[in-house]
Amino acid sequence: MALNRKYKGSTLVEVLVALAITSFCATLAVIIYLNIQQSTLPFIRIKASELADKYLNEAITNRDYFDNQYTEEEYLIKKVITRNTTYSDCRDITVSVFDINKKKLVQLQTTINAE
Repeated sequence: MALNRKYKGSTLVEVLVALAITSFCATLAVIIYLNIQQSTLPFIRIKASELADKYLNEAITNRDYFDNQYTEEEYLIKKVITRNTTYSDCRDITVSVFDINKKKLVQLQTTINAE
Protein backbone atom coordinates (compact mmCIF):
# COMPACT_ATOMS: atom_id res chain seq x y z
CA MET A 1 0.00 0.00 0.00
CA ALA A 2 0.94 3.61 -0.49
CA LEU A 3 0.99 4.37 3.24
CA ASN A 4 4.16 2.38 3.86
CA ARG A 5 6.33 4.33 1.42
CA LYS A 6 8.85 6.89 2.63
CA TYR A 7 8.68 10.19 0.75
CA LYS A 8 11.72 12.45 0.69
CA GLY A 9 11.32 16.21 0.76
CA SER A 10 11.64 19.35 2.83
CA THR A 11 9.41 20.21 5.69
CA LEU A 12 7.43 23.43 5.80
CA VAL A 13 9.73 24.87 8.46
CA GLU A 14 12.82 24.24 6.30
CA VAL A 15 11.21 25.94 3.31
CA LEU A 16 10.21 28.98 5.40
CA VAL A 17 13.73 29.31 6.86
CA ALA A 18 15.27 29.13 3.37
CA LEU A 19 12.79 31.74 2.14
CA ALA A 20 13.62 34.05 5.04
CA ILE A 21 17.38 33.76 4.41
CA THR A 22 16.93 34.38 0.68
CA SER A 23 14.71 37.42 1.33
CA PHE A 24 17.23 38.86 3.77
CA CYS A 25 20.11 38.46 1.28
CA ALA A 26 18.09 40.03 -1.55
CA THR A 27 17.11 42.99 0.62
CA LEU A 28 20.71 43.51 1.69
CA ALA A 29 21.88 43.41 -1.94
CA VAL A 30 19.32 46.04 -2.99
CA ILE A 31 20.32 48.35 -0.14
CA ILE A 32 24.01 48.05 -1.03
CA TYR A 33 23.28 48.70 -4.72
CA LEU A 34 21.23 51.83 -3.95
CA ASN A 35 23.96 53.19 -1.68
CA ILE A 36 26.56 52.71 -4.40
CA GLN A 37 24.34 54.48 -6.94
CA GLN A 38 23.76 57.45 -4.63
CA SER A 39 27.41 57.81 -3.71
CA THR A 40 28.58 58.02 -7.35
CA LEU A 41 26.06 60.71 -8.39
CA PRO A 42 27.89 63.61 -6.63
CA PHE A 43 31.15 62.66 -8.35
CA ILE A 44 29.43 62.72 -11.74
CA ARG A 45 27.95 66.16 -10.99
CA ILE A 46 31.33 67.48 -9.82
CA LYS A 47 32.96 66.33 -13.07
CA ALA A 48 30.13 67.88 -15.10
CA SER A 49 30.49 71.15 -13.18
CA GLU A 50 34.23 71.22 -13.88
CA LEU A 51 33.61 70.67 -17.60
CA ALA A 52 30.97 73.42 -17.71
CA ASP A 53 33.32 75.83 -15.95
CA LYS A 54 36.16 74.92 -18.33
CA TYR A 55 34.11 75.59 -21.49
CA LEU A 56 32.59 78.77 -20.03
CA ASN A 57 36.02 80.18 -19.20
CA GLU A 58 37.34 79.06 -22.58
CA ALA A 59 34.55 80.93 -24.38
CA ILE A 60 35.24 84.09 -22.37
CA THR A 61 39.02 84.08 -22.82
CA ASN A 62 38.91 83.19 -26.54
CA ARG A 63 35.94 85.51 -27.21
CA ASP A 64 34.17 82.61 -28.90
CA TYR A 65 30.62 83.93 -29.24
CA PHE A 66 29.13 81.14 -31.36
CA ASP A 67 26.86 78.27 -30.36
CA ASN A 68 28.83 75.04 -30.13
CA GLN A 69 28.41 71.46 -29.05
CA TYR A 70 31.25 69.36 -27.64
CA THR A 71 31.64 65.80 -26.44
CA GLU A 72 34.15 64.89 -23.79
CA GLU A 73 34.33 61.44 -22.24
CA GLU A 74 30.69 60.44 -21.73
CA TYR A 75 29.38 64.01 -21.49
CA LEU A 76 27.72 66.27 -24.05
CA ILE A 77 28.44 69.98 -23.56
CA LYS A 78 26.25 72.62 -25.25
CA LYS A 79 27.26 76.26 -25.35
CA VAL A 80 24.54 78.74 -26.30
CA ILE A 81 25.14 82.47 -26.82
CA THR A 82 22.17 84.86 -26.71
CA ARG A 83 21.85 88.63 -26.75
CA ASN A 84 21.09 90.11 -23.36
CA THR A 85 17.57 91.55 -23.30
CA THR A 86 18.45 94.47 -21.03
CA TYR A 87 21.80 95.56 -22.44
CA SER A 88 22.30 95.36 -26.20
CA ASP A 89 26.11 95.27 -26.00
CA CYS A 90 26.14 92.26 -23.65
CA ARG A 91 25.84 88.54 -24.37
CA ASP A 92 24.55 85.73 -22.17
CA ILE A 93 26.65 82.57 -22.31
CA THR A 94 24.95 79.38 -21.15
CA VAL A 95 26.89 76.13 -20.88
CA SER A 96 24.89 72.95 -20.19
CA VAL A 97 26.34 69.51 -19.55
CA PHE A 98 24.34 66.37 -20.29
CA ASP A 99 25.03 62.71 -19.60
CA ILE A 100 24.70 59.79 -22.03
CA ASN A 101 20.92 59.67 -21.57
CA LYS A 102 20.57 63.40 -22.42
CA LYS A 103 19.79 64.21 -18.78
CA LYS A 104 20.96 67.70 -17.81
CA LEU A 105 23.53 67.52 -15.02
CA VAL A 106 24.77 71.11 -14.74
CA GLN A 107 23.99 74.48 -16.31
CA LEU A 108 26.18 77.57 -15.88
CA GLN A 109 25.28 81.01 -17.17
CA THR A 110 27.07 84.33 -17.22
CA THR A 111 26.74 87.73 -18.89
CA ILE A 112 29.69 89.40 -20.58
CA ASN A 113 30.32 92.65 -22.38
CA ALA A 114 30.87 91.72 -26.03
CA GLU A 115 32.36 94.93 -27.41
